[in-house]
Amino acid sequence: MRPHKLLPLFLLSVIPALAPGVGRAQAVPRTDTPRGGTLRVTFEPVITTWDEEFTPSGKQPIAAALTNAIPPRWQCFQSSDSLRPIRACRLLTSRVVARAERRETPLIAELGLTNRIALTARLPIVRVKVQQHHDSTAVGFALDSLLTDSTYGFAPILDTRRPQRYFAGDIELGAKYRVVAGTDYATSLAFVVRLPTGHQDSPNDLLDIPTGDHQTDIEIQAAQEVTLLQRLWLNAAVRAGWQMEGTRARRVGPMSQLLLPRAALAELNWRPGKYAAIDVAPMYRFGRGGPFAVGLTVGYWAKQHDAYSYRSAQDSIDVATRLGAPVSASVLRPGTSQRWTRIGVAMTYFGPDVEGSFSFEQTVSGSGGFAPAATVFRIVMRTSRWPF
Repeated sequence: MRPHKLLPLFLLSVIPALAPGVGRAQAVPRTDTPRGGTLRVTFEPVITTWDEEFTPSGKQPIAAALTNAIPPRWQCFQSSDSLRPIRACRLLTSRVVARAERRETPLIAELGLTNRIALTARLPIVRVKVQQHHDSTAVGFALDSLLTDSTYGFAPILDTRRPQRYFAGDIELGAKYRVVAGTDYATSLAFVVRLPTGHQDSPNDLLDIPTGDHQTDIEIQAAQEVTLLQRLWLNAAVRAGWQMEGTRARRVGPMSQLLLPRAALAELNWRPGKYAAIDVAPMYRFGRGGPFAVGLTVGYWAKQHDAYSYRSAQDSIDVATRLGAPVSASVLRPGTSQRWTRIGVAMTYFGPDVEGSFSFEQTVSGSGGFAPAATVFRIVMRTSRWPF
């Protein structure tokens, strides 16, 4: 297709999407599939930002643990009064300020095998960035010296470097079957495999952000849509995932101990906990069966504890030798569960071949381990075309 013909198609996708909307085309995964022989392409940028997190000690800045690790220092100086010079001292304290941002830009392709069965592929590119600094040069220098000391070997307090910001995320492949396709009620089932193509966070950077889990997940999704009086659109979805065992580099020690020595670093067997999620999105359509709708979004997500073990008996012996005492890999388990709830607002446009939406969601509660108090912006631009 020539560029001048692509432009109107792009504008048809973008203009409706500039209104606030939700989820994967709405607040929750939709039940419909592309018509048989049709290719549906979705562009879905998601921006997640946070500078606070829910912890076992309550809601705190994400760099609170680093701030608590900074040793205070005394600074002494001579007063400028020439008649009565006085030597004065003051206690220097500092805090680390950090803001995390994760931008995921996936391209989603769905091919309709029939009017009810479709194959899907989700190819994400992820940009991660942590902006971090300390507000006292003297104390901050002391912290950087502590982190980069050979005993610890952590990255200094700096913004994420440009070459470390862009990576592939975890690719998803799936199949979807529309079980019921009524006018006022529809349901669907989907099976998704998430591949280990993203990268994990570094154990040598205390505020690093992963682009994926880098292990295989299997997820089952069920969605339903109910339309009442041709105006009230009730969408709900449930999904559950089993995360297969992989490997992960971690410093073996309790989560409450922030500055674990580099000698505790080991490559471990890692089995992430199973997870489940529920998303509900009541929406009101303008006009009887009209294409525009606004509504609320409520999402709940929960994950079980992770399980860690040494890959071999020799790995356990090596860590014990370096630390001077044996340490069980199970010490990493506490604090790895998560539960959070998000609430948002949304508007969506839904046409025969073109869709668009924008949503805003905020994490309002979290518990278990460390759950980001995140703000999520999502834009969806989707169009369907015959591929040949």
